[in-house]
Amino acid sequence: MSGRALHAELTAVRALVADGLAEVGDAAGAGQVWLRSACTRLTALDGALVEAAGMMAAPVWVAAVTVVTFGVVALSAAAAGALGLGAAGVLAVCGLALLGTLAAGPWAGRRVRLLLGRRRLGPPPVPARGAVALAEVPERLLRARVRLVSAALRQAGAGRWTVPHLRRAIRTDPVIRRLAHADLLLCQAVDCLERHLGELRKDLP
Repeated sequence: MSGRALHAELTAVRALVADGLAEVGDAAGAGQVWLRSACTRLTALDGALVEAAGMMAAPVWVAAVTVVTFGVVALSAAAAGALGLGAAGVLAVCGLALLGTLAAGPWAGRRVRLLLGRRRLGPPPVPARGAVALAEVPERLLRARVRLVSAALRQAGAGRWTVPHLRRAIRTDPVIRRLAHADLLLCQAVDCLERHLGELRKDLP
């Protein structure tokens, strides 16, 4: 699946989710545990979609990591040399700098993916308030899930839709891994909403 097609699908999913989130957020009160839980998951879902859109191709990512690593080592060696440290001191400073870079790598990588994803998907969609009632939100979110799962399957590639292939894709493809996480959050949000609506129906005379 091309990057442009994936981004278009994710933008459509975000719009559906934003409308549902606006309605759920308006209805969530101090005691609405299921609605607050649904809000939390829908908010996290948007972040997962943005991060999926911000993934870089493996060669680009490797090149970026190589450049950063080289820069860290070069700057560390220059700083150690300016301080008059010997060879052992230079090695120690470079080693500590690399360890710090590795520790900060996941955090920095996620921030880069989020920034790139926001640029690719555009600004957050503006909810169409009043366009959907709370009872209709689960159906709207299920429509979003259809598009999300379809995008993930096309990302995996035709002929690779068996369970073993998809499990392998989730482990090896970072985009599919994030789409699978987004799907899990979406399913949990729908379940929370249906539980809330079920409790409302029980309270009716």
